[in-house]
Amino acid sequence: MPSAPLPKRNLGNMIFSEEEVEIEAIRLQNVIKQPMRWDIETCKVIAPLTLEINRLKKEKDVFLIAHSYQTPDIIYGVADSVADSYALSKEARDAPQQTILFSSVRFMAETAKIVSPHKTIIHPSPDAGCSLSESISAEDVKALKERYPDVPVVCYINTSASVKAECDVCVTSSNYLKICERLPGDKLIFVPDKFMGAHLQNELSGKKEVIVFDGECEVHAYFTGEKIRKWKREMHSQGMNLMVLSHPECDSEVLEESDIIGSSEILKDEALRLSSEGESNIMLITECGTADRVIAESDNDLNLVGACIMCPHMKKTHLEDILQALRNPDPRQIIEIDQNTILRANKSLDEMFRLAE
Repeated sequence: MPSAPLPKRNLGNMIFSEEEVEIEAIRLQNVIKQPMRWDIETCKVIAPLTLEINRLKKEKDVFLIAHSYQTPDIIYGVADSVADSYALSKEARDAPQQTILFSSVRFMAETAKIVSPHKTIIHPSPDAGCSLSESISAEDVKALKERYPDVPVVCYINTSASVKAECDVCVTSSNYLKICERLPGDKLIFVPDKFMGAHLQNELSGKKEVIVFDGECEVHAYFTGEKIRKWKREMHSQGMNLMVLSHPECDSEVLEESDIIGSSEILKDEALRLSSEGESNIMLITECGTADRVIAESDNDLNLVGACIMCPHMKKTHLEDILQALRNPDPRQIIEIDQNTILRANKSLDEMFRLAE
């Protein structure tokens, strides 16, 4: 993994005593649990930022939520809640605060706005997109609906508000199989993830025809079944068992080699469970943020095998971006979606809630 992210610009006066900075630096190092990357001097550099952000959150009554793929200084330094995009959007909706700062990529902040249209949603990194979300447009969905009339369109939550508005039901990496099984009819369209779609085709073979769009997540597309088999062989030759935990955005060959398949939250929880049961050799086939969380939240010895892949979009957000957005958000950092799109997109999310019960 690369070195810890440090501030790149002058952030103005943040007057904290040496003692306050020292205490905060020790707290950060203790909760992150990666002393090589996050040594005490590094933590002292970022401590004034976390102190100031946490002070401003209270002063301005802001609820700060962060996706699991954000960096540890954000997750354990300033976030009020950390989870996957679906859970965080629900928390944004249910939080008493009327201002939500969502440290994530764009589509996630849009989802929070869809379910909380009356709230102010701040997204500190307007240019933080998503290769999967950007692989499909509303026009693409319209074309599919014309080609396959009366076939329900299922969209993965990693899509823009305009795409969700054109779809019948939204799904997440935790509930996509259950919801697609429960949809009426013997045919469905799944967008935009071709790998998750291929997994659906395998699981629903003989029950439903699944028409799949050709999109992918650049992070999860990197992993291959052969790479996993190589690691398994090497571990086995040393007399060690390797547990492979994969995100369903991966290729079907990867999923076939996996012991557990699930969302980032499921993978984190399962890795912690396995480590508590003595399974210390774990391979996480997903973005690096999940590994950071497992390290921070495990009390057991862990051997995280293989190199994770960092999402360049998720890693665009830094503490200084959050601080700037809290102090004086730029118009581009405030999520605005037209009312018609919100109403139509919300229907696909409501249908997800109904079918997931």
